[in-house]
Formats: sequence, structure tokens, C-alpha cells
Amino acid sequence: MHKAVQIMRLAIYNIYKYRIDYIQVFALIRLFQFLLIVPVTTLIFKLMLRVTGYTHITEENIQSFLAHPLVMGMIVIWMMVVLLFIYYEMGFLFLMAFNQQRGIRYQFFTIWQQLNRKVVYFYSVQVIYLIVYIALLLPLASFMLPLTLTQAISIPHFITDELMLSRSGKLLYAAVASVLVIVGVRSILTLPIFTIQPKISIRQSLVQSWRFSKRGLFELLVLLAMVLTGHLLLLLGITVVGTLPLYILERVLPSSALLTAGMTLAFLEITIVVLFSLLQAMFSQVMVAITYNTLLLSKAKISPNFVKKRYKRLSIVVCIVFIVLSVLNVKSLEKSVYAPDTKIIAHRGYTAEAVENTIGGLVRAAAAGADLVEIDIQQTVDGDFVVFHDRTLRRLAGKNGVVTNMTLSELETITVHSDGYSDKISSLDDFIEMAKALDVALLIELKVQGNETENLLPSLVEKLNAYQVLDTYYVQSASSQLMTQLKKLAPNLRVGIVYALTVGSMTETPVDFIALEESWVSDNLIAELQQSDMDLFVWTLNKDRSLQEFIGKNVAGVITDHPDTALDIRTKQSEHQYFLQRVLNRLQFIF
Repeated sequence: MHKAVQIMRLAIYNIYKYRIDYIQVFALIRLFQFLLIVPVTTLIFKLMLRVTGYTHITEENIQSFLAHPLVMGMIVIWMMVVLLFIYYEMGFLFLMAFNQQRGIRYQFFTIWQQLNRKVVYFYSVQVIYLIVYIALLLPLASFMLPLTLTQAISIPHFITDELMLSRSGKLLYAAVASVLVIVGVRSILTLPIFTIQPKISIRQSLVQSWRFSKRGLFELLVLLAMVLTGHLLLLLGITVVGTLPLYILERVLPSSALLTAGMTLAFLEITIVVLFSLLQAMFSQVMVAITYNTLLLSKAKISPNFVKKRYKRLSIVVCIVFIVLSVLNVKSLEKSVYAPDTKIIAHRGYTAEAVENTIGGLVRAAAAGADLVEIDIQQTVDGDFVVFHDRTLRRLAGKNGVVTNMTLSELETITVHSDGYSDKISSLDDFIEMAKALDVALLIELKVQGNETENLLPSLVEKLNAYQVLDTYYVQSASSQLMTQLKKLAPNLRVGIVYALTVGSMTETPVDFIALEESWVSDNLIAELQQSDMDLFVWTLNKDRSLQEFIGKNVAGVITDHPDTALDIRTKQSEHQYFLQRVLNRLQFIF
């Protein structure tokens, strides 16, 4: 415990003593990130689209896109740029911490030179070790080192959500996650060892990290947990104090609430950026101190005049940033006064209280207030339509059998089970009749297995027309070819394409809407689709943070397993909501 206290004191002491250095380094990192990394990424992607002739990339054309030799070359270049950025960003922090703890005078240029000498490993097979290391560390880095390039990288939720639907999927996910976490944690010191020791390779650094983890890993993790806990408590305290004036003024002087909210949000945004930057500095200090046992407190002092000059310049910059952010926030918050009209779409019904894709789920979704209920249909062997998602009956019914090889009457006798609920498999006819009785519209996703009849689309259009729902229902599928044909066959029907990924312009897509996995939705895409009058449905949003974000951006629809939660969030966006709640909601998805 005494050593842990010493290390924490050392970290805080060094960060305070070299605060000007850290301000400069973090300012340069952010500047470099936004002025070089982001533009280079955009440029490389535009070049890839130009050489291949594509306007956008989806799961349908990604294989042919990646098969182009120039595309693979540009992807390699992009990966090298990102790896180098991570290397220099984290390497600077580790070398600064090492020199500070040893009491060694240093200059940014000498640190830059030291890092440059190791760049040679990036042009050898050794880079494979670094790629594996970064990949293993991504789950930890996105949590422990926010506001870096790693923050936005994660496993798409639809993959994990599908795995968690079955017991075997849960076991597989738990096993793989456990292995990756163990390997990632044991490799956590690879980069500090590699950057600090001048003559060591990436592979040797990885080996040393594994050796160290046998004796000092627990101590390191405890210290990092202490740092993170202290950071979160400090952040919570500042948030409470920072929002107190807004809380009071909204109730005493409502006319000043909008301006105060904009200034409050700007203050908290700046504070969060500073605190997360300090968190990175603290982590680097702790990791270096543990790895090299450098418990040496230097007594050198910084010239007061030097600090005063730098602080004067810094104060001017901070004031300018604060004013700009306040103005932007006031405009943004003013737009959010009006309630969004985002449709709440219940994913496969209300699966929290019923089996997916069953009449029971439909009834409960309607009762929860869903605007639309999304269901999956497949064509049966006798040419009718059954409401079922999977290709086989194994997961929900515990039986062998391929759905498209069975008749509708056979399927309707089967009972499906999930989380203690049970129900019967139903036909599309039953769903439409019940949906009309409940006065709720359907979003029908057509699953194509490859053995459908030639009259697949005419049969579907005929059925929807017979129930007089062509003008009110939505139909989507992952097959863009089928949906293009369907739109020509039924111009009044709202037709969409489901994408697991898409990058690039979507304005030329000949349908009414696209349904896109949340990881690939950008502000540019939202604005582009809104200008072209094409709707965007985002799937599958099951976290409050994601629902808050996309409802706040007023996308056309959010597909969720929790329609009641989504409805509550949409309701809270009404014009009667206090600005304090809007500020807190904004912070939830910005950071």
C-alpha cells in the first residue's frame, strides 16, 4: 500500500510540475489528429472509391471492392498511418513519464528522435506483433484512454446481440472475451517497454510484458483502477458543481436558461477533455513507475515568469474556445427545443415480454407504444409467408428443420420458447390482421434463403394489397436487387434496404429508406439522407446512450428491443424539458 501511495504521489507531482509540457503535447496531438489523420483518412477513402468506380461500399460489394489491388495497398497505407499515430501519441507520454521520474532533462525533439529510431520495425514483419497488440488492447484502450483514435472502434452491437440470444452464443462470447482480456492485459506493457528501451524489438517487448505480468500485473491493475475511480469521482463532482447555476436559473430566471445552458455545456466539454487528457497522463506515469520502479521525486523547479507567460497565452486560447463552443451549443440546444418525430420501431416485437416474431410480441409492442413493429418473414415451401427470423428451428424450437423446406401448416403447429415465454409460430396473414386490430403498422423484413419461388415479390404485393396496407406498411431486405424490383412493382409501398455496413454516398439508392447498423451512421450521412428525402432507420439500439443520440438527431426511425425506453426518451425531448436535462443527455453521447 505504501508503494501504491508513493506511485500516485509521484504521478500527480510530475504532471503538475510538467503541466506546461503536457498542455503542449496534448494540444499537438489533438491538432495532429484533426488536421492530418482525419483528412488523410478521408482522402484515402475517396481515392479508393474513385479507382474502383463505386459510389458507396456495402456488404454486397465489399468483397469485389477489397479485391482491387490498389484498394488493398491504400488500406495498408491507412493502417500504417493509424499505427504510427498511436505509437507516437502513446510513446511520447511514456518517454516523458520515464524521463520525469528519473529526473532526466529532455526536449520534445529528442523524444521525437528516439521514437523515430524505432519506426524501422514498422516496415518489417515485427509490425504484425504491434497490430495484434493494438487489436488485443482495443477493448481496454477505448475504455481507459478516451478521446483517442481507439475510442470509436468496437464490435458492432448486432453481432454481440445475436450471440447473446442463445446459450451456446453466450458461452462462446464469454470464452472468447475472457481469453482476449487475459491476453490483452498481460500484453499491456508492450508499448511502454518498446518505446523506452532503445534496442528492444516489438516481439521482445511483448515477451517482457508477459514475464512482468507474472509478478506485477495485479499491482498495476489495482493502481489503474484507483486512477480511473478517482478520475470518475472528480468528473462527477465537477459536473454537479458546474450544473448547479443552470439548475437554479432555470427555475428562478427561465429567460436566461438557454444562454446559461450553452455556457454550462461548453464548460463541461472543456473540462471533460482536460480530465481525460490528465487520465492518459496518469496512466502513463503509473505504468512506467510500475514497470521500471522509478520512485524518484525530482526537486527541480520551473521559472515563475515562464509559467506566467504560458498561462497568459493559454488563458486567451481557452477563452476563445469557450466562447465558440458556447455559441455553437446555444444554437444546437435551441434547435432541440422541439420534440423529434423519430419513429420507435419494436425489433421483432417486444422481446422483453414475449418470444420474438410472435403475436404475443406484437401485442406487447403495441401496448408499449411502438410506432412500428419490425418482423421477419420467409417464404415457405408451399409459397406462403411465415413470420420467423432464423433459417432453422434449432434456436427457438429446439428442433431440426429448415424453415423454407416446410409448409406453413407444419410451421404453425410448432411452439417456440425464449426466456421463459412461449408462443406459436404465425403466418404473415395472422400478423397483419392483429396489427390492423391494434392499429399499429408493420416493418416487414424479407429474409431470402435462395430457394424462393419466382412469384415471391408479386405474392407479397398481392397479400399487402388485399389487406389494403400497401400505403402504410414498410418492407425491407438485405437484397438490394429484390428491393429495387419491389419498388418498381409497387411504387406506393415504402421500400428499404438493410445494411450491416455502408460507407459513402447513398443518395443514388432507388428506395425510400435504408436501415443501417448504428456503428456506420455518421452526421454527414444523416444530413445527406435528410436533404434527399430518404429515411434512415438505425438498428439495433438497445442502450440508453445510443437511443438518446439518434433520437436527439431526429433520424427517421430507431429499431430497438426496448420500445418503452425509446418512447420515454423521445417524450423527454419535448419542449417542456429543462435545459439541464438536455445538457446531461448531450454529454452522455458526446463523451
